[in-house]
Amino acid sequence: MILEKSESNYLPCSPKVKAEIVVPIFKDGKLVGEIDINSHKREPFTTEDKKFLEEVAKMVSKIL
Repeated sequence: MILEKSESNYLPCSPKVKAEIVVPIFKDGKLVGEIDINSHKREPFTTEDKKFLEEVAKMVSKIL
């Protein structure tokens, strides 16, 4: 999920955060964590970033 500050459900951890990408980590069908990256720039994350982080999440779930 890519969140932008303009969305109504966006809650930044810092007033300088303009965008955030969050990718869940699942293990045996259960949510066990997430990759959460913030940016001070608007719209910095691409579809390729999302795909990459989803693959990283899969790798992490295998070693948990």
